[in-house]
Amino acid sequence: MLGGKSDRVDVTICIGTNIDGFGGSRPDGLDICTKDTIDVPNSILNGVTKEASTCSERGSTYGMRVLKVKSMGLRVVLPYLLVCYLFLYYNGVEGYRKLSKEEDLEIEKELKRLNKPAVKTIKMRPTSPPRRVSPEKEVPKPDYKQVKLGLEGGGCPMGTVPIRRTTKDDLIRAKLYSEMHASKINPLTDEEPGKHFAVARTTENIDYDGVGAILSVWNLPAQAPQYTSGRVKIKNGAESLEAGWTVNPGLYGGDNRTRMYIYTNAGQAHCFNTQCGYIQASIDIPVDLVLEPVSTYGGQPYGITLSIYQDTINLNWYLKYDNNRTVIGWWPSRIFTNLGSTATGAEWGGEVFSPPNVPSPAMGSGHRIRLDTNYDAFFAAANIVVNNTIIKPPKVLKLFDDSSHFDVINKADVGGDPGYLILYGGVPGATGN
Repeated sequence: MLGGKSDRVDVTICIGTNIDGFGGSRPDGLDICTKDTIDVPNSILNGVTKEASTCSERGSTYGMRVLKVKSMGLRVVLPYLLVCYLFLYYNGVEGYRKLSKEEDLEIEKELKRLNKPAVKTIKMRPTSPPRRVSPEKEVPKPDYKQVKLGLEGGGCPMGTVPIRRTTKDDLIRAKLYSEMHASKINPLTDEEPGKHFAVARTTENIDYDGVGAILSVWNLPAQAPQYTSGRVKIKNGAESLEAGWTVNPGLYGGDNRTRMYIYTNAGQAHCFNTQCGYIQASIDIPVDLVLEPVSTYGGQPYGITLSIYQDTINLNWYLKYDNNRTVIGWWPSRIFTNLGSTATGAEWGGEVFSPPNVPSPAMGSGHRIRLDTNYDAFFAAANIVVNNTIIKPPKVLKLFDDSSHFDVINKADVGGDPGYLILYGGVPGATGN
């Protein structure tokens, strides 16, 4: 949250008609406008009006949504930050059951809601970021290269954020894959027949303010509706937040490139990326950004540094990149019940999904663990946040893998630095019979 005094100001929230899919006929080039009154810190009432436009990234296009604010003769453009709450069910995109009339109407209503403003209070920065307990240079890390995140051309103009354009098909796919993804880590059940995990998780009965790591990034074959992912996760009861990389061609209309992703599980609302609760803040790092280059087996490892942590003052959760230097976005605490106060556990690991009786895709590097970061998928410099301090996770982590095809190893158990390096992965072929 930005500091300093605030003014009550009148705002007009608009979506630009030059963004594909939004249409409109206003002579000033704006449409879908709503007036409201909000608190805006004085420190940001010094911008200039910018017109809506688009941002591109390796073949993907993002629409830019903006707020127009007028106060005391000043005009400023702020991000149009979308919060919508989805109640997700199975649908008929990839051969599952077809949508009922009621569900189809709900999709249409959701599309209309996506084109309307949904945020009244703007809180863009954390007030109490976590501190490190020891110098960063002391953290042992494998020999890897950081994937540089960012849209081509530097992203969107200041005061705007990239939001992927949403179509009806996008929403239908999002509902399907969010439903498949939403479950606790338990042995396979009839309800989740094709889902497999290999994760390390904390066991101490304490409050956790965050989780983070350097995640090596891979690209593995998967066919819709299959997916394969590596992620960090923070949770409290049935609620959780996760961030990492994924290959999920069903979610992205057949695109099998590796992407960054987030997943929000806030009570009955659960979704990928920006569909529910999450608010984008970065002008050039959308949460579903394509990640290139990726690691190669026996070759150069590539990774991304991600963390999810809670601001101990405003209790919002923040997604950060590059050792907490860059805020990508955040989740308001008000959308949660359990996570609105604290988290009770943290995880690092991989996850795959495949339909019943269909052999699963591979996980991690796609091979058995060799205890070598040039070959293994890893979480390096793994950390947790406790009492607003970034620390090593405990040496003793509970390891969970539900199939003989997949493994997870805490390097501390085989002679590594306690809790800093977690290896995971496995071969394809697991089924959930």
